[in-house]
Amino acid sequence: MKSRLFVLLAGLFVFQLAFPQEEPVWDNSTRALYILDIAKYVEYDDNIQLHSDFKIGVLGTDGEFVMDLYEMAKNREFIQDKPIKIVQFPEPDNIEKCHILYVNKEQGFNMKSVLNRTGGNNTLVIGEGYEFNEGMLNFVVFEGMPRYEVNEERLNEENIQVSEAFLFTSIKSREDWEELFIVTEVALVEEKEITEEQRVVIDSQKVEIAEQEQMIRDQKELLKSLNNEIVEKQKTIEQKTVVLNRQVSEIGQQRKTITTQQKEVKQQKAFLDEQQNEITRKESHINQQEAKISEQETVLIAQLRAIEKQKMLIWFFVIALILVTGLGYFIYRGYKIKKEANIKLEKKNRLITAQKDEIQLQKEVAESQRDQIAYQKKHITDSIEYALRIQSALLPSLELFTEKIDHFVLYKPRDIVSGDFYWVAEVEDNKHIIIAADCTGHGVPGAFMSMLGVSFLNEIILNKGITQPDLILNALREDVMRSLKQMEESSDVKDGMDMCVCLYDSEKQSLQYAGANNPLWIISKGELSEIKADKMPVSIHEAMRPYINHWVDLKKGDTFYIFSDGFADQFGGPNQKKFLSKNFKRVLGELQKKSMLDQGAELDVMFEEWRKDVEQIDDVTIIGVRV
Repeated sequence: MKSRLFVLLAGLFVFQLAFPQEEPVWDNSTRALYILDIAKYVEYDDNIQLHSDFKIGVLGTDGEFVMDLYEMAKNREFIQDKPIKIVQFPEPDNIEKCHILYVNKEQGFNMKSVLNRTGGNNTLVIGEGYEFNEGMLNFVVFEGMPRYEVNEERLNEENIQVSEAFLFTSIKSREDWEELFIVTEVALVEEKEITEEQRVVIDSQKVEIAEQEQMIRDQKELLKSLNNEIVEKQKTIEQKTVVLNRQVSEIGQQRKTITTQQKEVKQQKAFLDEQQNEITRKESHINQQEAKISEQETVLIAQLRAIEKQKMLIWFFVIALILVTGLGYFIYRGYKIKKEANIKLEKKNRLITAQKDEIQLQKEVAESQRDQIAYQKKHITDSIEYALRIQSALLPSLELFTEKIDHFVLYKPRDIVSGDFYWVAEVEDNKHIIIAADCTGHGVPGAFMSMLGVSFLNEIILNKGITQPDLILNALREDVMRSLKQMEESSDVKDGMDMCVCLYDSEKQSLQYAGANNPLWIISKGELSEIKADKMPVSIHEAMRPYINHWVDLKKGDTFYIFSDGFADQFGGPNQKKFLSKNFKRVLGELQKKSMLDQGAELDVMFEEWRKDVEQIDDVTIIGVRV
């Protein structure tokens, strides 16, 4: 058996060398045929054999191959006494436990990841186009022929057994195939010699057979002529006999037919007479029924007309009764309402008289309270204006700041005193600390917080000598928490401030910045960039991380801005909406060609035109500096 298989495989190989295939031999039909045939040579463990069907999976999105495999499987119906089930898995993550899984390298799947996915499932993975020994079983085109190579080691790891004949016909390695070809070449030479000898014997036998065939043909011609004469005579006799028998038979049949027809005519005549009598009786009965129906229709029409007249009379009386009842009800209701209204009117007159006296008394009290409120308002206003002078005295002078740096400050309190404040000081040669702060609240409460902030900044910067922005914010937060007794996160006192702190070195054109909720905007060559602040106020907060210090290198002509949120949050415009940060950025970009003082004046005018008659909702502070 093995020697014959050797010869067959070698013969196929030589044939392929002599007549190479122009097209790849692995088409969908060949793949499907090999997969279904291979399934017959595989033995699985007991676990997967418990499945009710023989499941064959295809990995990938090749729907055409799946349909070809499905159609071919319908002709087989069973493998290993189990119904065949074809399943398609689009991705490796979709793979389920199955007997055979086919995967084509053209679909782009990694064989190692596929084997890891199916490991331990006792699944035979059939690949196509993969490298030698990369999978369990791989379809390849070897010397132009459809072949397959088997990795016995991987089969053993998955406890999959295949027959020796199946393994014998597979390619173990390219070296094995070359050895096989050398061994079988000798056998082919011997077969050729034997075939040549047999061909000579066959040629001599062909000559003898040709002579015998010619003699047989001559005898056949003679017998054929004799047979033709006999056949012609027999045909003539048979034709005459057939004609005679047919005539006799036809005469007998005609006699029987005539007798039968005579009987049928008599029967049909009797049946027709009976039907005619029945039709006459039915016509008479129908005429009687029609006469009765006509009489009943006349009576029904008269009854319907009488009923319609009765209905009309009934409806007329019902409608008239409803109208009379409704009219009486409305007359009674109007009388009752009028009577109740008169009673209420008398009560209201008495009540109005009493209310008039009460109003006169309240008017006198209100006039007295108005005079008292006016006195208190003037006293409070005088106090607030005095507080304004105190607050203004606490704010640092801008003289040194103004002389050395091109800048502007837009400072617009909502009330007389402000919850916003700014702080400026020259701490070293050519180094300035610039601060803009927005305290909790506005008016008098905000002013108290701002004065507290100014006092703390004087202590931190001027007395303690702390000049790095993030350290200033950290120290200020500790002072605020200590002074307001904000010792716990759940404390009821949540007051604090949002703040921008900048240390500007005009000589080195460098800037350090730290922010508590308020960002820093820098405009360079017409492009605005934002350095975001830490999302923590200068007070107790859920997140108590140290503030971050940012370093920025500036260029000549750059501008930077620090501010509170009052400008962007102001309501106004045609739709009474907020100005918004995006519009604030656009306006600053449009003002870059103007001097800093002109920018401050333009922003002031723009703010007033935006809000017009709308009340200012918050304090506004903007500081701009040009390098």
